[in-house]
Amino acid sequence: MSNKSTFGRVVRRKRVALPALALAGATALSLGGVATSSAATARGVAKAGKNITIALVPGLTTDPFYITMHAGAALEAKKLGAKLIWQGGTTFSPTTQLPVVNSLLAEHPSALLIAPTDVVALKAPIQKFVKAHIPVISVDTTINDTSLLVSRITSNNFQGGEQAAATIAKLAHYQGQVAVDNVNPGISTTDARQAGFLAQIKKYPHMSVAAVEYNQDSPTLAASQTKNLVLKYPKLVGIFGTNLYGAQGAGQAIAAAGKKGKIFVAAYDAEPATVKLLRQGVINVLVIQQPAVEGADAVRFAVDFLTGHKNLIPKSVLVPNIVATTATASNPNITKYFYKTSFSG
Repeated sequence: MSNKSTFGRVVRRKRVALPALALAGATALSLGGVATSSAATARGVAKAGKNITIALVPGLTTDPFYITMHAGAALEAKKLGAKLIWQGGTTFSPTTQLPVVNSLLAEHPSALLIAPTDVVALKAPIQKFVKAHIPVISVDTTINDTSLLVSRITSNNFQGGEQAAATIAKLAHYQGQVAVDNVNPGISTTDARQAGFLAQIKKYPHMSVAAVEYNQDSPTLAASQTKNLVLKYPKLVGIFGTNLYGAQGAGQAIAAAGKKGKIFVAAYDAEPATVKLLRQGVINVLVIQQPAVEGADAVRFAVDFLTGHKNLIPKSVLVPNIVATTATASNPNITKYFYKTSFSG
């Protein structure tokens, strides 16, 4: 389940393939708004969500990505007149997420929106919601058995990996070795990012993959792994950190080794720490997701389902990414996509 087929190929908006570095400006300009489904428009937002309670369970509550998703979902719920419940754990783990999901089942919300922390472990509790006739929509991450889901919404993670590889390749003049610093196997989003990156690198005959590391969400471990990679592979020209922690550790280790500007780092997500490193040139490119769009779409689809507009809900949605570089890091058309660090809702 490590490639784009996990999510299908339904793309939220029509997209024209552009070079990775050029995509930042063009995509940011064309994808700034959040579309409203025809059903929500037709029925009138004031009455759409009456007596509807939607529970949103993020991967974790403290991450700016999910805070931004919460903001998008809350705004859409307010527009549609629905009540939104936001509950989750403080670590990205089934151990902390499962008690939250089980406790919400007892409250019997109208719908469940969830970013599953494991493709297998969350199947059973989601199955219980389905048996209780509570529709479930996955956001960001998903589960292996997608037949249980009304819809699954995620960033185009495979494409994001491709963009990261294409950008590093261009910066390195299409020669040298690269590495991936991932989190753990079994997470749908980062699995897809890695798969996209590896597939794209294969297109360059003078480039190869030196290693794939797993940092267990630890920037300290990622830094140690990067230090070893720099020593072991003298032809190393790039590292792809599939999330905040891998990119942080890789970027800092490369700067400490005096390789800044020689070994390029592609990162995922516009967290404050990553944005800072991007502006400093420690990280050279960011693939930015649109979590607010994911949250808004999920709320809208839930309301559509509950108000008899099931035919308008796509089974799978891939939200395009925004690509930023150090050169565009202060461009307002890019900065508007940087993630929130707080939301009072």
